[in-house]
Amino acid sequence: MLRKLPTKTLSADLQLAAVRAHFDEHGSALCNAAGLIDGEAGTARVLRLMTGLREASRLDRSTRHRLVELHRLLSLDPVIDVFEPDLSSWVLLDPASPEVEELCLLTDRLYDLLIKIGELDDERDALALALPAQDAA
Repeated sequence: MLRKLPTKTLSADLQLAAVRAHFDEHGSALCNAAGLIDGEAGTARVLRLMTGLREASRLDRSTRHRLVELHRLLSLDPVIDVFEPDLSSWVLLDPASPEVEELCLLTDRLYDLLIKIGELDDERDALALALPAQDAA
């Protein structure tokens, strides 16, 4: 059984809070989906990501990169840097199976999370640009 991620922390990082909440809700399913595609290596990748989230105080660049890599894996994107999965098991999946449907839903939810993180970046940048203007007034 997976340990729950802390969702009520004192971290001011809204991005980290969003990612933790996502993995709190979908972490187990993401482990299963990554395992379905890439075997034990896929499951281990998600577990390492979740461990990093549990210990993090902010969402850093390497964690963002791991989130994108996970999305690429779940999307069956062939460009996954050095971690090229063996997709031979994918051939055995029935496109009409509930597993594939769940995989597609998880991938879409992870994409939505990546978009949300980017929007929070934009909001933070806009706030940072507005602060010097307020000081000058």
